[in-house]
Amino acid sequence: MALKITVAGAVGFCAGVQAAVKKARESARKYGRVAMLGDIVHNEKVVSELSQLGVEVVKNLDQIDPSVPVLFRSHGTPANIWTDARQRGLTIIDATCPLVRQIHSEALMLAAEGRQLIIIGDKNHEEVEGIASQVDNPIIVSTPQEAEDLPLLKKVGVVAQSTQMMENVSAIVSVLATKVADLRFINTICRPTRQRQQQIRELALNNDVMLVVGSKNSANTRRLAEIARKLNAETHHIEDAGQVDSTWFKDKTSVGIAAGASTPVEVVEEVVKKITKFA
Repeated sequence: MALKITVAGAVGFCAGVQAAVKKARESARKYGRVAMLGDIVHNEKVVSELSQLGVEVVKNLDQIDPSVPVLFRSHGTPANIWTDARQRGLTIIDATCPLVRQIHSEALMLAAEGRQLIIIGDKNHEEVEGIASQVDNPIIVSTPQEAEDLPLLKKVGVVAQSTQMMENVSAIVSVLATKVADLRFINTICRPTRQRQQQIRELALNNDVMLVVGSKNSANTRRLAEIARKLNAETHHIEDAGQVDSTWFKDKTSVGIAAGASTPVEVVEEVVKKITKFA
């Protein structure tokens, strides 16, 4: 029986990543050399291609020649680094995702209301660090148990990392509702993330095998794989077509394919082409 291949409707770069990568390419053409503070997105293929164009990854501002512009990546950049870069007189190219920038604004607004800010997200993730830098003394919570461990609080504002799973955020907010007298939650999970998570649930339930394509360093891709595994034991998180294993499809009739927001569409196409050989 032929193997039916179904690809999620939302694959390829999300709008934020697409705009950031486009800005990096345009900057490379304009300036010749560009220093990128960390990976612009969590995808090794994209970072490597940009490097060939002259976009060099650096770990801190000290590594940047003052004559070379610095590109701030899509995940957002801590406020103190913005200040430092300006004081050094560096030319700043801002590739921050507009949706991430909006979370910064929401965080500032909640703080201005006199609320203790709680960020639901992955500790040490670049996006979360950027959000946390906007206000004084934020609390970062990753799990419902961490929310349980918090003391009783009077006035709290909550935002979420843009790529969080809605189930995790809902569970944490439910716990906070029992501990906070005045709780205001702003759902800052971005629409592309919600869309991809919903599509992967449907694919995982309706296919024998599920493939999630994207970097192992990508938080949103890892979450897609986590969602799929809970619904389909035959889920495989791969980074490219080279990791496809023909034994996965033995005696199987259907495969669903989804990808993270930082996975180039051509990588997904190469995976489909590889699987077609087994169909």
